[in-house]
Amino acid sequence: MKIVKMSKGHAVSYLDWKYEKPYEFYNTPLHARDEADAEIFDDNGVDFFSVLDEKEDLFGIYEYSFSKDIMEIGFGIRPQGTGKGYGKCFVKECMNFGRRYYNYDGKITLRVADFNERAIYLYKSIGFIEVGFENTESFGTPVTFIKMELL
Repeated sequence: MKIVKMSKGHAVSYLDWKYEKPYEFYNTPLHARDEADAEIFDDNGVDFFSVLDEKEDLFGIYEYSFSKDIMEIGFGIRPQGTGKGYGKCFVKECMNFGRRYYNYDGKITLRVADFNERAIYLYKSIGFIEVGFENTESFGTPVTFIKMELL
């Protein structure tokens, strides 16, 4: 895998990903594409990276932000790559890359939709613990996110 700053082409590809039920929640609706694209490239304190496979096709994305000097990570694997056992290695590499890139050695947090049992199980197996909840909306859809952290 190769990790590079997200390009416009990779962003278009990422925003076009279509997940099957019950993960369609992660699909970016057409009406929100411009807003999502702007978030990727705005200087808003959030950094997006493309994770490329051996053919240099977009395999996944990493997202990093900091709040109160604590790293929050986000990530995604292209729909055809999910459920195939890549998750643990992918998440660990997200953490390792972030630690190296930002020269960071502190706590890491993430948020996961409360219905995503597969992801919650994965994060717990890595050592993340649940520390709170957040009720919000994502593209107009109400959702509860579980906040998790790894010391």
